[in-house]
Amino acid sequence: MEYDKSIVKTFVRQASLDADRDTIIEFLRRYLTPLSDEARFAWLYLNNPHGLANVWIAMQSDQAMPIGMAAAFPRRTLIQGRQIPGWVLGDFCISDEHRSLGPALQLQRACLAGVDSGAVGFCYDFPSAGMMAVNRRLRIPETGAMVRFAKPLRVDRKVREFVKTPFIGRGVSAVGNLWLRMVDTASPPSCNLGFSLQQHPCGEEFTILAQQVAGQWGSHIERSAAYLNWRYLSNPLVRHEMLIARSQEGLVGYAVFVQTGEDGTVIDVFGETDPNIVSGLLQALVKLLRERNVVTISASLSCSHPWANILMEHGFKKRDSIPVVVHWGPELAQRVEGTDAATWWFVSGDRDS
Repeated sequence: MEYDKSIVKTFVRQASLDADRDTIIEFLRRYLTPLSDEARFAWLYLNNPHGLANVWIAMQSDQAMPIGMAAAFPRRTLIQGRQIPGWVLGDFCISDEHRSLGPALQLQRACLAGVDSGAVGFCYDFPSAGMMAVNRRLRIPETGAMVRFAKPLRVDRKVREFVKTPFIGRGVSAVGNLWLRMVDTASPPSCNLGFSLQQHPCGEEFTILAQQVAGQWGSHIERSAAYLNWRYLSNPLVRHEMLIARSQEGLVGYAVFVQTGEDGTVIDVFGETDPNIVSGLLQALVKLLRERNVVTISASLSCSHPWANILMEHGFKKRDSIPVVVHWGPELAQRVEGTDAATWWFVSGDRDS
């Protein structure tokens, strides 16, 4: 008897973080990231101080295992000085044999339904090209872009590509590295600050700083000490470091970064909006990473972020970009349209993981 495929239905259900724990971990490990394990699940889905993750699973009526999954991770956000609960979307994946538009649309609709119903005020995402196609079908437009900026600190890697004789290559690298260092030191320090690496979990002073400068920023994630400790310092996937800036009055800013071999990445920069503080942090971080023989430093910011100009003043060049999508709930949609509240100060650390 021939099997009638027309009776197979695809449906999406809300997952239980308890009952579906093993299913979620295994599905993500198989179809999204080999890093999916108990530690990642506990950190990303359960321990977020902004709240538990929401998960939706796509199923087919003839199968016991999922064919797709999507998640939304809570973020408390300050918009027009008001704390608004929201989500950052992530961990979206479809099994290899079911990668068609239908399941993807159903999963994305489930994610957006929580916003449309008013459960949270908004959601945002940094979608791939494939997910932008899904969003376009759902009439969700691109809101902006995340732009990656990069700055060379050393020429060693580029020299190795073209100079195959080690002795000559070392000489060329020495000259090139000296020139890059002189270009940076030609500009005096931007401010009278002290810089140091954070050696302990963030304390109450980080929460106080976030509260003090909240009204000076555009729309942004609330960065309490609990959030910073969870998002960066307790992250089981990536080792983050934090360079802090202090004035005589106390903490005024910080930069979170990751070093991977010869590359450094700025993940987050936050603090008082004085451009001199940001410049000072960048100069101190460049000096630190150059001493560690890092070849290139990069940073990604939303195109509307005012510190993009500071990066370019310090020799960072635009490289590439990815789209940003913000989907507002019914309460906020009209209130933020055409206002500064729609200007997001996104950084790399605002992604899901």
